[in-house]
Amino acid sequence: MPLSNPTTPANGSEKDQVIPLLDSVKVKTNKCGRPRKPLKVLAAEKGYDSKEKSAALPRRGIRPQLPKEVWKTKKNKG
Repeated sequence: MPLSNPTTPANGSEKDQVIPLLDSVKVKTNKCGRPRKPLKVLAAEKGYDSKEKSAALPRRGIRPQLPKEVWKTKKNKG
């Protein structure tokens, strides 16, 4: 059973759909009553690391586990 199933155009960026997807996902519990709770941790690959997502996740109470993007540069020898 999927947690959420949004449909988007094929030419759209999936990175822009992360925050709306997280807003629609609720995790079911095995307790009586209202069986939904928000996500606590988001683990994703380094392509999803951006300042806006890193700032938006803690506002929603979600701890991001995103590796930092590291740009390798050549060192000048000489």
